[in-house]
Amino acid sequence: MTEINRYAIIRKWVLIGFLTLIALISGLAIYLNYYWKPIITERIKEAIHQSTDGLYRIDFDNVRINFVTGRMNILNIRFTPDTLVYNAMKRDSIAPRHLYKVAVAELILKRIQPWKVYFDRDLEMGSIEINHPSLELNFTDLKSNNGTLKGNRRTAYQRLAPYLKSVKIGDIIFKNADLKYIDNSLNGTNVTALKSLYIKISDLLIDSASQFDKSRLYYTRDIYAEFMGYNTITLDKNYNVQIKEFRASTAGAYVRMNGIRVVPRFGEMEFSRRFKFLKPRYTMNIEDVQLNKVDYELLNTDRRISATSLIINKANLSIFLNRQFPDSIRNKGVNFPQIALQRFKLNTTVDSVLLQNSRVDYSEYNPGSLRKGKVTFSQINGTITNLTNDSIRLIKNKYSDVKLTSLLMDRGRLDVSMNFNLNDPGGAFAFGGQLGNIDADILNSAIRPLSLIEIKSGFIDKMIFKGTGSLKGVRGKLTCYYKDLKIALLKMSGKTIRLKRKGIASIFANILIIKDDNPSPGAPVRTSNFLFNRPQHSSFFNMIWKGFAEALLETIGFDSATQKEIKVRLRKMENERIARDGRRDDRLRKRDARRSNRNGNP
Repeated sequence: MTEINRYAIIRKWVLIGFLTLIALISGLAIYLNYYWKPIITERIKEAIHQSTDGLYRIDFDNVRINFVTGRMNILNIRFTPDTLVYNAMKRDSIAPRHLYKVAVAELILKRIQPWKVYFDRDLEMGSIEINHPSLELNFTDLKSNNGTLKGNRRTAYQRLAPYLKSVKIGDIIFKNADLKYIDNSLNGTNVTALKSLYIKISDLLIDSASQFDKSRLYYTRDIYAEFMGYNTITLDKNYNVQIKEFRASTAGAYVRMNGIRVVPRFGEMEFSRRFKFLKPRYTMNIEDVQLNKVDYELLNTDRRISATSLIINKANLSIFLNRQFPDSIRNKGVNFPQIALQRFKLNTTVDSVLLQNSRVDYSEYNPGSLRKGKVTFSQINGTITNLTNDSIRLIKNKYSDVKLTSLLMDRGRLDVSMNFNLNDPGGAFAFGGQLGNIDADILNSAIRPLSLIEIKSGFIDKMIFKGTGSLKGVRGKLTCYYKDLKIALLKMSGKTIRLKRKGIASIFANILIIKDDNPSPGAPVRTSNFLFNRPQHSSFFNMIWKGFAEALLETIGFDSATQKEIKVRLRKMENERIARDGRRDDRLRKRDARRSNRNGNP
């Protein structure tokens, strides 16, 4: 036999052996798949059912296992709660507050070792990717008679221990997930739906040691979530709400949002006409919001928000009111800052709020002038400390301090400080501040349409104010240093529907009433004390503005009593003018009659 024939025979037998080995392995894999598939299927279903005390069951259409590659495909998974078991748990005060429902078209597990799972009871995988799952979370605020939720205190490891000694998965990734969060704790049911959500769960480890690791949330090192391009319409159909980007991480302990917009779906006048009563129209655009050092464990276990700081960057808020419509009988005191915080459903604590480079535009339409007045606060920067409605935190510190700086009408620096008693049901607060120098006529865009007064000239050196307030009203003291103040009183011109000056009235007011300077030459500085009793339809800021307006008008000598006096004098002057005109007309008639008689006319 030649050397060539010998090598050909060896290659032939090696090939036959290799093919035989492949056939045996394939046959063994088919046998094992056929034999083990019902066992693994039953084990999965039993593990879910037993580890959740019968609350959940898992169903799927098929399981395909490749023992050679370590790949497992599970088709059409349904993870659903048993409502009968859940209702029984509620009666026994052991029901969880969150109820989950999950649907997945296909789950692919790679590089798993069924032998190790079965014999060593260790489940290890590099990653799991789940495409387009449907997730539904129902929250119900369940409490037992003594005010605490009993629940089942067994850890996830203790629940899985009869089936697995450990579970270790590098990454679990949900792509294009549809999430529906249903909150049953509010009045009615509040549903939040998110589309195309991306969730990445990193380093999942369930074993005898990790069950006591406080650095892990749900046995993970990190749960990261993000979504892009959120867009919805509010329940009342009046606004579009948009969020460009949302990101959150349990390891980073943050929540970040970019491009937050609240956009009215109707123009200013059309919006106001949709209601029978006065209704503010809001437009909001926030470039960036960051919530830092969020306690996700506390949020998960007690549904409490706790964070060290909230940073709001470039928040622009526009508010419009149409005074054509009557005020609602609703008491707007419920929206006082601390009252609104007390009413907030979630227990919340934020150590400090940082407001950066923001702006507020407030405008009103006055039917008396048929015009819109506007006041602006730009370049708003400041801090709010101890923002909380947590009863335990309030025992230690019941006050929240607010310190803000801004530019009034884009010109004058305005510094404001406020102190809120967060525990007070009457909404008690204190305030103080100072406005820097500014040309008085800058304020005309707000004053002219709203009060029919025009500032012709004047300069404000500074204005200092302080006071206290509550749901009942506001009182305080205001001192305004100014000079060379001249005003004009305005009226509507019927033919052109425009504002024109009341000449005689303006001269009368400037000469006899208005005090040009404060302090006046040789006199002390005038300080005005103000008291405004709040009607229930008056909002927090409207109440403060009314108090300020009364004090300013009193300072310049144009208070309500003086305005009444001016009207009386003007009516007297008008009556005297009418009488003079009447006497003049009578003289003219008599003169014409005498001329006619001299000319021989009958």
